[in-house]
Amino acid sequence: MLNDTHTPPDGAKRWPVILLLGVQLLAGGIALSLRGFFPIYANEALYYTTAAVSTVVAVGQFTGMVTAIIGGTLSDSIGYKWTLILGLVATAGGSLLYFMHAPWLFIATWIISVVGMSLITLGGQSYLVAAAGSANLGAFSALYNWGFTLGGALGSPGAGWLLDRYDFGALGLALLGSAGATAAIAALLLPRQHRAPAENATSELHALAGYGSIIRRPPVRVLGMLRFLPTCYWGMANVLIPLLIKAQAGSNTIVAVYATVSMIIASLAQIITGRAADRWGRRVPTLAAFGALTAGTLGLTLFARTLWGLYAFGILAASAAWSLSTLMPSLVAEASTDAERGRVFGFLHLLWNAGMIVGALIGGALVDVATGLPFAVATLLNLIAIALTLTFFRLVARDNSVETLMVF
Repeated sequence: MLNDTHTPPDGAKRWPVILLLGVQLLAGGIALSLRGFFPIYANEALYYTTAAVSTVVAVGQFTGMVTAIIGGTLSDSIGYKWTLILGLVATAGGSLLYFMHAPWLFIATWIISVVGMSLITLGGQSYLVAAAGSANLGAFSALYNWGFTLGGALGSPGAGWLLDRYDFGALGLALLGSAGATAAIAALLLPRQHRAPAENATSELHALAGYGSIIRRPPVRVLGMLRFLPTCYWGMANVLIPLLIKAQAGSNTIVAVYATVSMIIASLAQIITGRAADRWGRRVPTLAAFGALTAGTLGLTLFARTLWGLYAFGILAASAAWSLSTLMPSLVAEASTDAERGRVFGFLHLLWNAGMIVGALIGGALVDVATGLPFAVATLLNLIAIALTLTFFRLVARDNSVETLMVF
């Protein structure tokens, strides 16, 4: 079978997952604090224009695409745990950007931080699938995503307090120490996950060469589109919705309230989706999440010029998008073996970065033509994704049936 069966963790077997969730909570606080205050540092300390900051962010996004391929290869060669630790170490190095004033050093350390955050994502997700067990993967995926969002919610106020009381140098030192300590905790306490014998013999070069055969498999290609298409919406929403709310309400507080309420409701949606996937399988929750996302983008198409429409349908779409992120590790488990799982995550992370870039470009180009037009394009893409979801589960069922016959 393509979907390797893991024994559901219980009792003492749960502790690697619990430790991973703790590491993810710490990593979320570090990553969001680093990323959240980076534009402010560039603008206030280095006097970068908004356009210059956007360019540096775009460079980081492209770096994330390259790192996705390399990170997936590392996961399948040196292992999930050490890929995660390498990401934490790189993030610690990236936190030094708050000490940089020369443009090339500032951009270089920002790129290092992006590499670190990508490796944390790839190593952490692969480790989660290996450690959680198929019976509880949906719920643990939701908690794993909570680690990032809750970690950011807890870390950002502390980072803001440091900036108000001291300066960016103090923030950089705090992030450096936190990332270093988290890397040490992961190295000392996280157990190494057992992998398939074929994976243990996989060298970095052989793993990298194996990408072609992995991507050529129809279930993996379709899963890639299921990652790319909804991310196009997320890329445009991150840019457009705060700007549209500010234009309608004229208040930064209203924008902040939207972000807070959206994250709370999305967190609840994640845990419901994860539990549903564990109880009833992945197919129905995935279709339901895409249906909710399509309803949200359609509502934004029609009511993007109203504050209530932006709130109601923006929150619906955000909850659906985060639910799809919760389901993604389970879908990867459906379509891959242990020996290739890191590279499948790498391929999907590359498409996630591409979707963020394409979505932002579509949103920026079309919003001045008609406010709801970018969301109309997103609705069309999501309808395509619903059809591809049916195709994905049909392909997985066919492949599993073939492998079952081969066993007998």
